[in-house]
Amino acid sequence: MRNYRPIIIEKIGISLPDIKILKLRLNEHLPESRSSFHSHEHGQLLIYLRGCGEQTVQGKRYPARAGTVIYVGPNERHRFERERSRQPLCLVIDVNLLSKNKNRSITPLGELPATELNLIRSRVSQLFEMRGPGSEDRIVAVGAVILDILDPVLRAIGWLESKGFKRESRGAVNTRVEKIINDRIEDSSLSLSKISKMLGFQGDHLNRLLKKESGLTFSQIRSQLRLRKAQRMLIKGSRIGDVCAAVGMNDQNYFARWFRSQVGTAPTKWRSKNVTSIAPIRA
Repeated sequence: MRNYRPIIIEKIGISLPDIKILKLRLNEHLPESRSSFHSHEHGQLLIYLRGCGEQTVQGKRYPARAGTVIYVGPNERHRFERERSRQPLCLVIDVNLLSKNKNRSITPLGELPATELNLIRSRVSQLFEMRGPGSEDRIVAVGAVILDILDPVLRAIGWLESKGFKRESRGAVNTRVEKIINDRIEDSSLSLSKISKMLGFQGDHLNRLLKKESGLTFSQIRSQLRLRKAQRMLIKGSRIGDVCAAVGMNDQNYFARWFRSQVGTAPTKWRSKNVTSIAPIRA
């Protein structure tokens, strides 16, 4: 392929139940407007970190922008066509999804909320910092970062379920803050200041601790938890007004704008796509 410039390449040998991670690289598409059709014997996860364009997979066109996740199956012909002036940046993870479970499903197109996208950008920056001579400690650290990237990506396409999810890498302070937010998520007055007093911290200090432990601020963590609850309720058919109140927002118009900023589409449109577009994976 001639239409992208590889920025970082990490050869990986991580095998987990139902998934094998082969390679990770960060591609910056060059000014050419269109790449040629190509395919691979393995599957690919394409995570767009910036820019926009259109990814064609097996004749189907998918819009790609910051936060878009596209799964390309083995031997599926695909190509990228760039739009606008800013060069797209795409994280590519070569994988083999090995599940023979017919009940497991996957969607070829997913969207990362802004909080998850920011987390992945932070983890990619960590990979840059880890470059250098290999050692056992560094290899383990790199593997941990890659798994942290994979988690929201696989949830975005339905390979992992979000229900009941808890991030194991969360630190003690982050876990306590998440519990408080989840327990009082419908409280629109819940703030960093209130939680700081409950836990005996200064607000700025608590935010620094959260950022250090998870890569996210209080506001980003709350948005992440609100979004997960809103998506669960939307899929179950709850009314927009009920969802809005359940996540601590009093204005439906504000909720709709906030939801769109997180996933790139309106709540009703997101619900329609995610309820109707689930298709079995070809194992």
